[in-house]
Amino acid sequence: MPKPRMTRAAVGRALGAQRREGLTIPFYYAPGLFKKVREHLKERLASGGGRPGVADWRVVRKTRYSEKTWKALQRLAVDWSKGGTTISPAQIAARIVEEAVSRGHTAA
Repeated sequence: MPKPRMTRAAVGRALGAQRREGLTIPFYYAPGLFKKVREHLKERLASGGGRPGVADWRVVRKTRYSEKTWKALQRLAVDWSKGGTTISPAQIAARIVEEAVSRGHTAA
């Protein structure tokens, strides 16, 4: 038997809401984005003797980050590198950018 599902209006009434507003969630907060990025990197990273890389990534560019962002990327890299393939903070950032561009989240 399927679970009963509440509509937005029913939830609003139950919570005593006066009004409802739509909420746009940026792509990078979407559930599963980091999981998708991690799985993609784990599957595609390969080593030819040096640091593992993604074979079809040919362009190398230097990019600046805030200290806060770089530290967050470093924490992700350490966590994601446990028990296997070493993933760098820059590889995580590159994959997030590719995901954003592929979803059409570019400047207007």
